[in-house]
Amino acid sequence: MKKYLLLLFIILMISCNKTEKNENIDFFQSVDLGAYGSKTRLIIYANFDECGEWGGHEETFEIFSKKDEQFYAKYTRTKVDCNKIGALYGKPEFQQPYVKKEIKLENKQKIAINEYLLSLVESKINEVYPGHAGQNFGVIKTDTTLVIDVYDNNEKNQENYNKLLNEFQLETVKYE
Repeated sequence: MKKYLLLLFIILMISCNKTEKNENIDFFQSVDLGAYGSKTRLIIYANFDECGEWGGHEETFEIFSKKDEQFYAKYTRTKVDCNKIGALYGKPEFQQPYVKKEIKLENKQKIAINEYLLSLVESKINEVYPGHAGQNFGVIKTDTTLVIDVYDNNEKNQENYNKLLNEFQLETVKYE
Protein backbone atom coordinates (compact mmCIF):
# COMPACT_ATOMS: atom_id res chain seq x y z
CA MET A 1 0.00 0.00 0.00
CA LYS A 2 2.85 2.38 0.84
CA LYS A 3 4.34 1.76 -2.60
CA TYR A 4 1.10 2.81 -4.28
CA LEU A 5 0.84 5.96 -2.18
CA LEU A 6 4.43 6.83 -2.98
CA LEU A 7 3.81 6.25 -6.69
CA LEU A 8 0.68 8.42 -6.57
CA PHE A 9 2.59 11.16 -4.77
CA ILE A 10 5.37 11.12 -7.39
CA ILE A 11 2.86 11.31 -10.24
CA LEU A 12 1.13 14.28 -8.60
CA MET A 13 4.45 16.08 -8.11
CA ILE A 14 5.44 15.58 -11.74
CA SER A 15 2.02 16.79 -12.90
CA CYS A 16 2.25 19.92 -10.76
CA ASN A 17 5.71 20.75 -12.10
CA LYS A 18 4.53 20.48 -15.71
CA THR A 19 1.57 22.75 -15.04
CA GLU A 20 3.75 25.40 -13.43
CA LYS A 21 6.17 25.38 -16.37
CA ASN A 22 3.35 25.92 -18.87
CA GLU A 23 1.94 28.86 -16.93
CA ASN A 24 5.27 30.69 -16.54
CA ILE A 25 6.01 31.60 -20.13
CA ASP A 26 8.54 34.36 -20.73
CA PHE A 27 6.65 37.01 -22.65
CA PHE A 28 6.19 40.75 -22.74
CA GLN A 29 4.59 42.58 -19.84
CA SER A 30 0.90 43.35 -20.38
CA VAL A 31 1.44 46.88 -19.02
CA ASP A 32 4.13 47.44 -21.63
CA LEU A 33 1.85 46.48 -24.52
CA GLY A 34 -1.26 48.47 -23.72
CA ALA A 35 -3.02 47.02 -20.66
CA TYR A 36 -3.22 50.40 -18.92
CA GLY A 37 -3.37 52.81 -21.82
CA SER A 38 0.09 52.44 -23.33
CA LYS A 39 0.03 52.75 -27.12
CA THR A 40 3.09 50.50 -27.49
CA ARG A 41 2.53 47.46 -29.69
CA LEU A 42 4.64 44.59 -30.95
CA ILE A 43 4.31 44.38 -34.74
CA ILE A 44 5.37 41.22 -36.55
CA TYR A 45 5.38 41.71 -40.31
CA ALA A 46 6.12 39.92 -43.54
CA ASN A 47 6.33 41.44 -47.02
CA PHE A 48 6.36 38.99 -49.91
CA ASP A 49 7.60 39.23 -53.48
CA GLU A 50 5.18 37.34 -55.69
CA CYS A 51 5.22 40.34 -58.09
CA GLY A 52 9.03 40.38 -58.30
CA GLU A 53 10.70 43.72 -57.71
CA TRP A 54 7.26 45.33 -57.30
CA GLY A 55 6.76 43.41 -54.09
CA GLY A 56 3.66 41.49 -53.16
CA HIS A 57 1.19 40.99 -50.39
CA GLU A 58 1.84 41.99 -46.79
CA GLU A 59 0.92 40.38 -43.49
CA THR A 60 1.06 41.81 -39.99
CA PHE A 61 0.40 40.70 -36.44
CA GLU A 62 -0.20 43.54 -34.02
CA ILE A 63 0.33 42.15 -30.53
CA PHE A 64 -1.22 44.11 -27.66
CA SER A 65 -2.83 43.76 -24.26
CA LYS A 66 -6.19 45.04 -23.11
CA LYS A 67 -7.39 46.10 -19.65
CA ASP A 68 -8.02 42.44 -18.83
CA GLU A 69 -4.20 42.05 -19.06
CA GLN A 70 -4.59 39.31 -21.66
CA PHE A 71 -2.69 39.41 -24.94
CA TYR A 72 -4.31 39.66 -28.35
CA ALA A 73 -3.11 39.64 -31.94
CA LYS A 74 -4.75 41.61 -34.70
CA TYR A 75 -3.83 39.80 -37.92
CA THR A 76 -4.08 41.45 -41.35
CA ARG A 77 -3.24 40.02 -44.77
CA THR A 78 -3.49 41.97 -48.01
CA LYS A 79 -3.94 40.60 -51.51
CA VAL A 80 -2.39 41.76 -54.75
CA ASP A 81 -3.05 41.30 -58.44
CA CYS A 82 0.34 41.24 -60.15
CA ASN A 83 -1.35 41.68 -63.55
CA LYS A 84 -2.50 45.19 -62.56
CA ILE A 85 0.86 46.54 -61.43
CA GLY A 86 1.37 48.93 -64.34
CA ALA A 87 -1.99 50.66 -63.93
CA LEU A 88 -2.35 50.50 -60.17
CA TYR A 89 1.09 50.34 -58.55
CA GLY A 90 1.18 52.61 -55.55
CA LYS A 91 -2.59 53.00 -55.42
CA PRO A 92 -4.81 51.42 -52.76
CA GLU A 93 -6.20 48.91 -55.27
CA PHE A 94 -2.78 47.23 -55.51
CA GLN A 95 -2.93 46.00 -51.93
CA GLN A 96 -6.27 45.57 -50.25
CA PRO A 97 -7.02 44.04 -46.85
CA TYR A 98 -8.03 40.48 -47.47
CA VAL A 99 -8.10 38.92 -44.01
CA LYS A 100 -8.56 40.77 -40.73
CA LYS A 101 -9.09 39.01 -37.43
CA GLU A 102 -8.41 39.47 -33.74
CA ILE A 103 -7.15 36.46 -31.79
CA LYS A 104 -6.76 36.06 -28.03
CA LEU A 105 -3.30 34.57 -27.45
CA GLU A 106 -2.94 31.22 -25.79
CA ASN A 107 0.30 30.00 -24.24
CA LYS A 108 1.18 27.96 -27.35
CA GLN A 109 0.95 31.12 -29.46
CA LYS A 110 3.13 33.10 -27.05
CA ILE A 111 5.71 30.31 -27.27
CA ALA A 112 5.45 30.39 -31.09
CA ILE A 113 6.04 34.15 -31.09
CA ASN A 114 9.10 33.73 -28.84
CA GLU A 115 10.49 31.00 -31.11
CA TYR A 116 9.83 33.13 -34.20
CA LEU A 117 11.67 36.10 -32.66
CA LEU A 118 14.67 33.88 -31.94
CA SER A 119 14.65 32.60 -35.53
CA LEU A 120 14.58 36.20 -36.80
CA VAL A 121 17.68 37.07 -34.78
CA GLU A 122 19.48 34.06 -36.25
CA SER A 123 18.33 35.00 -39.77
CA LYS A 124 19.55 38.57 -39.30
CA ILE A 125 23.01 37.30 -38.44
CA ASN A 126 23.08 35.25 -41.68
CA GLU A 127 21.23 37.76 -43.90
CA VAL A 128 22.36 38.05 -47.53
CA TYR A 129 21.06 41.08 -49.48
CA PRO A 130 18.99 39.77 -52.44
CA GLY A 131 18.95 42.82 -54.72
CA HIS A 132 15.58 44.17 -55.83
CA ALA A 133 13.36 41.16 -55.23
CA GLY A 134 13.38 39.53 -51.84
CA GLN A 135 11.12 38.90 -48.92
CA ASN A 136 11.10 40.99 -45.80
CA PHE A 137 10.39 39.58 -42.34
CA GLY A 138 10.61 41.54 -39.15
CA VAL A 139 9.41 42.67 -35.79
CA ILE A 140 9.28 46.09 -34.22
CA LYS A 141 8.13 47.24 -30.85
CA THR A 142 6.53 50.59 -31.58
CA ASP A 143 8.53 52.34 -28.87
CA THR A 144 11.60 51.24 -30.95
CA THR A 145 13.19 49.27 -28.11
CA LEU A 146 13.12 46.17 -30.33
CA VAL A 147 13.72 46.24 -34.09
CA ILE A 148 14.70 43.26 -36.26
CA ASP A 149 14.37 43.46 -40.04
CA VAL A 150 15.49 40.65 -42.36
CA TYR A 151 15.48 41.14 -46.15
CA ASP A 152 16.69 38.19 -48.20
CA ASN A 153 15.72 35.11 -50.24
CA ASN A 154 16.37 32.47 -47.59
CA GLU A 155 13.52 29.92 -47.71
CA LYS A 156 14.06 29.17 -44.01
CA ASN A 157 12.57 32.58 -43.13
CA GLN A 158 9.31 31.70 -44.82
CA GLU A 159 9.31 28.25 -43.21
CA ASN A 160 9.71 29.87 -39.78
CA TYR A 161 6.94 32.36 -40.58
CA ASN A 162 4.66 29.52 -41.71
CA LYS A 163 5.25 27.76 -38.37
CA LEU A 164 4.00 30.90 -36.66
CA LEU A 165 0.93 31.00 -38.93
CA ASN A 166 0.23 27.34 -38.13
CA GLU A 167 0.09 28.08 -34.39
CA PHE A 168 -2.52 30.74 -35.12
CA GLN A 169 -4.37 28.33 -37.43
CA LEU A 170 -3.97 30.68 -40.37
CA GLU A 171 -3.37 29.84 -44.01
CA THR A 172 0.35 29.46 -44.72
CA VAL A 173 2.18 31.17 -47.56
CA LYS A 174 3.52 29.09 -50.42
CA TYR A 175 7.11 29.69 -51.44
CA GLU A 176 7.63 30.01 -55.16
